[in-house]
Amino acid sequence: MEKLLIVDDSIAFLNDLKELFADAFDVSTAINGQEALDNLRRERFSAVLLDLNLPGIKGTEILKIIHNEIDPYLPVIIITDYDDVKNVIESMHHGAADFISKDVNIDVLGAKIKKVLERRQLSLTFNALREDYFENQDSFIFVGEGMKKLNYEITRLARLGVDILLIGETGVGKDMIASQIYLRSDRFEKPFLSVPIRSLSDTLIESELFGHEKGAFSGADRLKVGKFEAADKGIVYIPEISSLSENIQLKLLQFMQYKTISRVGQDPAKVETRLDVWLIMATNDDLSELVARGNIREDFYHRISGVRLYIPPLRERRDDIKPLTDYFIKKYAQLHPAGNCEISPETLNVFYNYHWPGNVRELSNAIKNAMIYTHNPILTPDDFPNILNALAGKKPQTNTYVPFDTQEIPKFRDAEQDFKKMYFERLWNETGQDIKKISELSGLTPQAVRRILKQFNLR
Repeated sequence: MEKLLIVDDSIAFLNDLKELFADAFDVSTAINGQEALDNLRRERFSAVLLDLNLPGIKGTEILKIIHNEIDPYLPVIIITDYDDVKNVIESMHHGAADFISKDVNIDVLGAKIKKVLERRQLSLTFNALREDYFENQDSFIFVGEGMKKLNYEITRLARLGVDILLIGETGVGKDMIASQIYLRSDRFEKPFLSVPIRSLSDTLIESELFGHEKGAFSGADRLKVGKFEAADKGIVYIPEISSLSENIQLKLLQFMQYKTISRVGQDPAKVETRLDVWLIMATNDDLSELVARGNIREDFYHRISGVRLYIPPLRERRDDIKPLTDYFIKKYAQLHPAGNCEISPETLNVFYNYHWPGNVRELSNAIKNAMIYTHNPILTPDDFPNILNALAGKKPQTNTYVPFDTQEIPKFRDAEQDFKKMYFERLWNETGQDIKKISELSGLTPQAVRRILKQFNLR
């Protein structure tokens, strides 16, 4: 049974309410502020009914103490007289959930208590889900100049509060970047809802985003609030924006332009709901190519491409391989029989010379698997057979990674260009000049492959 604390200096009023709610709640009472605070610190309550005009500590001060020191999620309903408008407004500013008058209707009060308890449960559930989501996100690890610039852009865009498109290959960490934008924004205390749309049908995607009315389609046996409504004042993250159908593109285009929605099956005469939702989208596709093929509407493409943030692949941020490796070894330490291990310089050499088509996610999974299956205290190249197999048959290259203490080390950009040229020359020759095959092996789009081949005069 839910525990209810009623605080009022009228013993008769307390006894009346206690008797009325005896069947619905486990009711405790307090006749002044100090007694109320003592009860709250000693026991856990589900809700509080609080009189503002108390002897000693005033009701508004008790409210502040409850939310600052005892339980920020504890719903407090203010008991007041109708002429005490000033104190009621002040209390609502300090987090009061609702208010009632002294000449209370018991049914109305019961409904108010039920409503604030439901809101409390929703808040607790939301915060638990949010903590779980962000606990599963990797830390933002980097040392290279390119990622330092990206880090600056994340902070800058988080302060602007505009819709953003994240661009990058599979596995570069777009989900993590989206969470970083949210964590650095002024919407951090508001909802952050992710919509994995690739696994949903068109009807379900529309319902998931915009909600639906009861009876809108087969199986819609009750009203459903969509992600946009649920995330009002917060952020919705759509990680696979390129897979949306034209119908959903049109609805999303309208939402981005006007920030209004109508649920699926909603009466057209009903006014659309206006929302304050910031949209973060992501794609690993070349959207301009999808426009050319007719998969993406041109007006939708221009709308979502207004503010872009490019996340570079791991092969373009090789300075970060070592700190990322150290991070994942520490993250998966509990999987190793000894509880921890190190990585050999030879293995790092292999890592620096591998092209990482799966990017940071592939590095994470490779280290995780190695930690599970090896008993060695030091990870050697043999602990990464898939990577060794991918590198098998490579001729010795002049741009093989050279430790930083070597006297004659090339500039990073020069070494990167040499490697890039060598890489695509080999793909060009060994695939029989098959651009589609090069695209599959490199993890790049055909358009990007053509651009690189042209750069090195391979066409």
